[in-house]
Amino acid sequence: MDVLALLRSFYAKLDIKPVVPESREDVKAEAENNGYFFSVKVSDDGSALVSFKGTGFVFTPKTSSPDDFTAYKKELCRKLYSVFKEDTGRDLPWGMMNGVRPTKPAFIAALAGRGKSESDEYYRSEYLVTDEKADMSWDIARSELNVLGGCEHSESRCKGDRRGYAGGYSVYIGIPFCPSRCLYCSFTAYPLAAFKDGGEAYVQALIEEMKSCSKIFPGKAPDSIYMGGGTPTALDARQLDRIISVAEDVYFTGPSIEFTVEAGRADSITEDKLKVLKKHGISRISVNPQTFNQKTLDLIGRKATADETVEAFKLARSLGFDNINMDIILGLPGEGMDEVKHTCEVIEELKPDSLTVHSLALKRASFLGDWIEKNGHSAFTNTEEIQKLARDCALSIGLEPYYLYRQKDMSGGFENIGYALPGKECLYNVVMMEEVQSILGFGAGTISKKVVPSGNTDAVTKPGNMSLGELIRSGDELHMDISRCENFKEVGDYISRLPELIDRKKELFG
Repeated sequence: MDVLALLRSFYAKLDIKPVVPESREDVKAEAENNGYFFSVKVSDDGSALVSFKGTGFVFTPKTSSPDDFTAYKKELCRKLYSVFKEDTGRDLPWGMMNGVRPTKPAFIAALAGRGKSESDEYYRSEYLVTDEKADMSWDIARSELNVLGGCEHSESRCKGDRRGYAGGYSVYIGIPFCPSRCLYCSFTAYPLAAFKDGGEAYVQALIEEMKSCSKIFPGKAPDSIYMGGGTPTALDARQLDRIISVAEDVYFTGPSIEFTVEAGRADSITEDKLKVLKKHGISRISVNPQTFNQKTLDLIGRKATADETVEAFKLARSLGFDNINMDIILGLPGEGMDEVKHTCEVIEELKPDSLTVHSLALKRASFLGDWIEKNGHSAFTNTEEIQKLARDCALSIGLEPYYLYRQKDMSGGFENIGYALPGKECLYNVVMMEEVQSILGFGAGTISKKVVPSGNTDAVTKPGNMSLGELIRSGDELHMDISRCENFKEVGDYISRLPELIDRKKELFG
């Protein structure tokens, strides 16, 4: 975690702006005139003069030097953590961890056959993570490995390699359209109404891309296919049918393959679209309320009403869908314990097969950034009590945690966590989050990822002489090489430069 991220985590309701040597002179002058909330100046000898809220002290590193910037920064952040903790009177749930994948160390420990105690100690000593989050990381890592054991198409599984899932691949199909854009959204998504052809040119390009890349994994079916967005069901039933038919023809060879479609918003869900999904044997869908409080839905610009979401869920159930996910967001503007309790009561009544509990990410790229400028941070509430309310809701209907990730600037410094009934977990979520399997990404804004085991499996699957910290810091955590290529985010660029993107993908996997 860097210093700025640490400051923003402890003082989330302050508008903290960085001033660095490269900043404009007028920005520097304004900061000098107003006085710095926090500043740090590092000397050649490694000591640092720290100024905080009008007082100062000298930081002298004990175990690192500025030459080893990563170790030095971490030691400095540990010192600052204690200062900010004393000032605010609180701990951060994840301590100094600021990455997207906080369960990665526990996953490596479990994969390498290390014990829970070694994993817990690493979290506490290295990142000051609370005992609760260290325990959660271990439990989820073990669950992830159980989910990964279900990969059916990885050739190396029969050769005794515990990382057999790395021999397979998954497919992501991106649909960057929504009926409208929500206040909090920072994803690449466009109101479909803005496209006069109803997205037809995009659908044609998407189909061409999938067909053109059909020989990348010849004769080999993926372990999972995930159609996300955006909102895939923003497209009409005919377009969905065409896309899924091509995916089946090119990649889908049997009912054992997990195939998820994010139906997402109830204002995009119709019976004819659900029947298309059912016809194709789609095994998992999402019907996402985010909240069941109508006042909040109106505020965040989510056009489907709470009642319409309930109706859409019940319609999907009546058509035979037996693996339905719901997403909710904690920390939405104006929502506290009472509002979250109401949402949980509706969820307990509907009993989805999985539930993803998000903590609101205060993204400046979203419309929420403008809203914050006008209304401030005081309208956002996300506490441990609210988190517990959602957690208890999931557990009360038999759902268990199975994957977790974080984002920058998350409300309350918490996490996004997926719960599911045993056997209803989403394999794609796990392989994507732990980066243990190649992914073919099709559509605007998607990323394709080539994941290749690169070393002796014994180095990972046997304890050896390495400590867990050494194994993680080796830079070859899972002994896998990961390389990527990205598709253009803008729909127009994606369509007009599709041949270039196809060539990139073929080169990546060639």
